[in-house]
Amino acid sequence: MTLCCPKCRYDFTGLRENRCPECGAAFDLAALAQRQSIRRPRRWMALIVVLVCAYGPFAVWIPFQEQAVWWKLWPILPGFFFGALLHPNEPLEFIVMGAATVVILAAAWRLATRASGILLVVCFLLLLWTAFNSWGGYAAMRM
Repeated sequence: MTLCCPKCRYDFTGLRENRCPECGAAFDLAALAQRQSIRRPRRWMALIVVLVCAYGPFAVWIPFQEQAVWWKLWPILPGFFFGALLHPNEPLEFIVMGAATVVILAAAWRLATRASGILLVVCFLLLLWTAFNSWGGYAAMRM
């Protein structure tokens, strides 16, 4: 982990004194290390949480499906709503679903790595979105 000045973001690698050479701010190295390690969730942890929140609600409906359609569509299911706006079984539908899924997951992951509080908000919103999306997808598949 790289420690940075809380005021000017100067990199403290190799610094021996408790004062920032860039802006002159004084700091306690141990307290700064503890605060900066707690402040942001790790990228891999945020990615796992985002993926579980994005795909978890779809797993609820898998046992109720007689067809194996959901297993084939699993990678692009978070974007199901946007694909469903088009006519069914159109090739463009799957492209839109895939593109929407990539955008949703990338944005959620990027926001989730900002801070722990934002990670919780992103997870909540993503769970709401995918619960609505999976319920709508299940209803559309049953028709």
